[in-house]
This record gives sequence, C-alpha cells and structure tokens, in this order.
Amino acid sequence: MSWLAAVLVLVAMIAGGVLVAPAARRTGLGWWHPAIAWIALELVFFGVGSAILAAVEGRWEAAIYSGAAVLTFGLSVAASNRLAVRRAAGLPNSGEGTVEPPSAIRPAVVIALAIVGVTALLPTIAAVGIPFLAGDITGARSEVGGIQLQLLRVALPAAVIVAVIRAIRSDTRRARTIALLAFGIAVGAELALASRYLSAELVAAVVLGVAFAGRSIPARALAAIGLVGAVLFVSVGILRAYDQAAGRELDFAVGRTVNRILLIEPRTLDALQARIPAEEPFFGGLTWLRRLGPLFGREDIPNLGYWIYPRLFPDQATAGYAAPGLVGEAWANFGWLGLAIFAALGVLAERLGALIAARRRDTADIVAAALATLFLARTHALGLNGLLILVVLVAAWRLLVAPIGNLAKDLRAAAGWRL
Repeated sequence: MSWLAAVLVLVAMIAGGVLVAPAARRTGLGWWHPAIAWIALELVFFGVGSAILAAVEGRWEAAIYSGAAVLTFGLSVAASNRLAVRRAAGLPNSGEGTVEPPSAIRPAVVIALAIVGVTALLPTIAAVGIPFLAGDITGARSEVGGIQLQLLRVALPAAVIVAVIRAIRSDTRRARTIALLAFGIAVGAELALASRYLSAELVAAVVLGVAFAGRSIPARALAAIGLVGAVLFVSVGILRAYDQAAGRELDFAVGRTVNRILLIEPRTLDALQARIPAEEPFFGGLTWLRRLGPLFGREDIPNLGYWIYPRLFPDQATAGYAAPGLVGEAWANFGWLGLAIFAALGVLAERLGALIAARRRDTADIVAAALATLFLARTHALGLNGLLILVVLVAAWRLLVAPIGNLAKDLRAAAGWRL
C-alpha cells in the first residue's frame, strides 16, 4: 500500500495538471494560470514529500489525501472551464472581456500604501529589534506577524510590480533605475526581517506581474532567478539557526532545506491525521471561527499550527508553529468531506484565470492578479482565514490605486461564467 500510495499521489497531481490545461490554454495564461500555479506548489510542497513518507516510512495517509485534494481541484477546474465554454458559445464577443481605455494608476497612493505597510511594523521592530541583526534571529522573527505583516505582504510587492511594469512599458533608463531600486530596497527590507518566504513571495509576484503584462520571460532568466532565490533561502535558513549549523554548514543546509521544502507539510498533515479523529474529533469548521467554539460545546478550539507542533517536534523545548495549510485545515475540520473545499477552490481558480485574461491592460489589474494568484497558490501553507485576509487587502489596494472602470461588470461576467 505504501509504494502504491507514493505512485498514486504523483499520478493524481500529474492528472490534475492535465485537467486544468484546457482552462490555461483558453485564457491564454498558459503556465501562469492560477490553477497551474496552485498544482505546481502542491506538487513541490506536498506531492514529493508525501510520496517519500509513503515509500520510505510507510506513512501513506498524507499521500492519499493530498493526491485526492489535487485531483478534486483539477476536476473542478475542468468542469468550471467547460461550463464557461458552453455559456460563452451563445454570447456575442464572448471571452474578450470589456474593451475600455486603460485606467491611470495613482503613483502617490501606491507609494503611500507601501509606506503604510512598512510603518505598521515599526512598533514591533522597535520592541524586538531588526530580526536579521538580533542575537536570537528566530525569536525576533517569530514576533513579526499579525495583520501588520499582511499589510506589508501586499503593499510592498505591489509597489515593486508597478515600478517594474512601468519600466517595461516605458523602456527608459529612469524607469529602469527606479524599478531596480524599488526591487533592491524591498528585498533588503524583507531579508532584514529574516524571512525566506517574504522575499520568495516578492520575486514570485514580480515574475507573475511581468508574465500577466504580456512579456515573455526567457528560460535562462527564470533559471537565474530560481538560483538566486535558492541561495537566499538556504543562506537565511543557516543564519537563523547558526548555532546548530556551525562547523557543518553544508550538511545542515541540505538537510534543513529538504525538510522545510519537501517534508514539513506532509509531516504536518500526517501528524494531524494521526491525532484526528483518533484523539480529537473533527472540528467541523471551528478552527476558522475559534471564538464560536463555546456555542457548539467546544470550549478550547486550538490554533492548529501551534497545537500540532509538539507532535512534530516532541523534543524541542521552545514552542513553534507548523503551518497546516488548507489541506491540513480541511482534514482537521471535516476529514474526507473536506475535499469539497478543493472543489470550491478549483472553481475560484478557474474564474480568477478568466477574469485575469479579460483585464490584462491596466497596471492595477495586473498587480492585483499577480498577488491574488500568488496567495491562492500559497495555500499549501496559507490557511483559509489568512487567504481571506490577503484577498481583502489586495481588493482594497486595487480599489484605492486606480479607478474601477468596468471592473464590477467584468466581475459579474466572471461570476456568471460569461468570461
């Protein structure tokens, strides 16, 4: 069963990719379609690792569940795309979106929002210091979070994407210089927070923005970006735990990177499956509405990430957080019925792709599309509440930085499968 599960999870994820391919082709987004991005990250962070757990350790439950989640997602995307094709067949000018003059973005608002995002973190930085320079890097980094961090997570990459798109479209030295400075400052600021995922998100958001703007990205450029990202990821990982890495930096870097990328998510899901429902009943959605627990006779609804961490690292004295992601949350709340969440997510991804394809002229729409795609794809580690907060922030950013135009009309068309 273990080897079979290892094979099945990889087959399911490949099948998911095949199922979403028609939607990617129809919209013209290709590899950058939100559904493709989601499956790609699920393959990296769940597929490979859960196959290893199944084949090597005989822990096959995580492989079966994550594979089923991706297959459900793929089937949902395919069904939604098919419905759009059928509905569009009887509509005039179907699939073209609304033709309107490009909306002028408000640079002052973009800059102001980026400043707000940075400023929101200053009280925390004043209290714990700059994480990268702190004596206890991990401890200082763990204090940086909450809604303040989410503001930065949206506003700073958004400003950089705006600068990059302006540089591409104007092709002037001044615009290119501004874009490079914005990118360098943003990466430096996020590395100062000793955060690997923030800097990785920034780079990914810029790549998506360039792709959605209609500019092809050479394979060599993507390879170079990936190499630089890998070096930064590994370097920050070593620095955050240098007391453990000293004298064996290479071995530590390899082991920690493999664990953080390939194994931590499947192990977290496996730990949740081992504990729920054997030791704890399914939470029935209450992990997303923890304050309502007493109304349903559940007095103490835990934060899943902190709750499951001791199961993963029983010998570690310092409490930590293991992100369950949407897959882990689905199991913890509903078990196998939680797969319905990925059917809904598949529809959302397909409709998002159709909306992006219809609105690729305005810089503000491109930025919002890049961030929305990124955060949807990041649900391998990002939970439902986190996703909703970030989506609201992205929507607010879009409404503030440029006129709405016919955006509401296109949103209705997407919701009615008329795109």
